[in-house]
Amino acid sequence: MTLVEFFDSVAIENMASCLAMRPDRVVFVGENKPMKKQEKIFYRLAEEYDIDVSFEYKSISKNSIDQIVSALTEIVESDEKCIFDLTGGEDLVLVAMGIVYERYRDTEKIQMHSINIRTGTIYDCDRDGIIPDYEPPKLTVNDSIMLYGGCIVPFDGQKGTYDWNFSEDFESDLFIMWGMCKRNPGLWNTQIGTLACISEHCSQTASQLDMFANKKHIETFMDEAKKKYIWLRNMIKAFYDYGLIEDLNDEEETVSFRFKNEQVKHCLTKEGTLLELMVLLMAAEAADCDGEPKFNDIVNGVYIDWDSTIHDASDEEKDTENEIDVVLMKGMIPIFISCKNGYVDESELYKLNTVAEKFGGPYAQKVLVTTYYSKNITDRYKYFVQRAKDMKIQLIENVHELSDEEFAKKIKNILC
Repeated sequence: MTLVEFFDSVAIENMASCLAMRPDRVVFVGENKPMKKQEKIFYRLAEEYDIDVSFEYKSISKNSIDQIVSALTEIVESDEKCIFDLTGGEDLVLVAMGIVYERYRDTEKIQMHSINIRTGTIYDCDRDGIIPDYEPPKLTVNDSIMLYGGCIVPFDGQKGTYDWNFSEDFESDLFIMWGMCKRNPGLWNTQIGTLACISEHCSQTASQLDMFANKKHIETFMDEAKKKYIWLRNMIKAFYDYGLIEDLNDEEETVSFRFKNEQVKHCLTKEGTLLELMVLLMAAEAADCDGEPKFNDIVNGVYIDWDSTIHDASDEEKDTENEIDVVLMKGMIPIFISCKNGYVDESELYKLNTVAEKFGGPYAQKVLVTTYYSKNITDRYKYFVQRAKDMKIQLIENVHELSDEEFAKKIKNILC
């Protein structure tokens, strides 16, 4: 099968039909330089989905309809039957396709289809009653980001995308921690920030899970944050009672303990991690009416390298990276979620919007999940809400006030 694609600046529109129909040959029609620039990505994605396909390129001048018609005619004459994908492409190219179709419509050499990126459905554009066999594509988060020229940076012990193991025991721990956080998200952030400072100070101890600190140092930190040490002390005791930490020794001048495991430590030494994981957990449990998972891939703490080339510290060229709290995939649609467990300002909207547009194009969905933003309807709050609406960012606010069932429903219905 030969598939003809009209090259488009929206990356997914160039590969959606190839992934769905699995052709032997794809001919891209467009300006040569942009097409060739994407060639490595096309082959990498085809290999990832085990599609044995060759890619060819027919260069055109997008401002000359006669030249475009001539190029399309050459393609039709070179093959017994071609499927033209009308999903992407500029207006003049599609007009030229109409001219060529009129010339060959009675020869059975041409079929025209398009694919709905949001649903994966293929439409019979020439209404000849023929639709090729296809399977709606389901991309991973990594493949979607790769398609737009980036890559996910793996965890190196300090930064990167951490690979979580969601065991039944860990999920139970998450709900325990979330129950504690919900009572006062702001206080939770201060206390977790304090533990992060202690953890950094104790990084050279024999075990990375061991914590040991001078109480005067902790009290100084708490005073600067205008919080009381007794609050942190009570939380540490609660962590111990719930089994999140072990070997607690609360002495006159020092406090020491050991985290239950590395994953629990990550949750208790970075303020935003817990909310990210709760969103991820709710997304993992979301199902469609037929019982199938609502999202085909889910990742949190996603570090994205913009040019897909990761440089080490010795390189003069430095990486441009962004971290997105959660990314979900629904078929071919990426959903970028920013999670803020506390104060959030307008800059977060712009960060989310920039990354989503870069690595999802016009199909990307954008969501901001917060514990609390404002209890009072102030002018600033009204502006924030309107700005989010203008940028097509869905707000899910005050999730700490929701029951687990209500929280899960909010995440499940993100695309509704």
